[in-house]
Amino acid sequence: MNKNNKNKIDEIIDIIGKLSGLLIFVLIFLIFTSVVLRYFFSIGFTWLQDLYIWTHAIIILLGISYTLKQNEHVRIDLIYRNASVKYKKIVNLFGLIVFGLPFCYIILKYGLSYFLRSYLLNETSKEIGGLSNLFILKFFIFFMGITVFFQVLNLIFKIFKDKKW
Repeated sequence: MNKNNKNKIDEIIDIIGKLSGLLIFVLIFLIFTSVVLRYFFSIGFTWLQDLYIWTHAIIILLGISYTLKQNEHVRIDLIYRNASVKYKKIVNLFGLIVFGLPFCYIILKYGLSYFLRSYLLNETSKEIGGLSNLFILKFFIFFMGITVFFQVLNLIFKIFKDKKW
């Protein structure tokens, strides 16, 4: 993408995507530490296992909008791959409006209540010795809905803004 076509949403999604990528190194360190402690010292911490599961989930939840922005999401390319630019735009617009926006609505609607319920109940891990404040992880589900929603809108506006129909 040309630097002139970048907008604030693109910049924010890029930052979120880079953060997601950096968290992979944190995840590797956490898993490495857990394995070394478990197999060399026979020490296991439930909170450490929870932490690397949470980190993995957060990497995925943060990376979804970035993946959509980069056009690297899963699609069936049998017909799309060889299609004209106009056809691709129509398919993308249809998918964003018919599938993307309703998906965001569902994630935002249920994600917020899922997060708030967890926060109000001060939900903790089901495992003894696990992490408390489970609402932090559940917040990222809602946050993913926000970032994907803005990215879907961003893509829709870019399709309409492009004069090459």
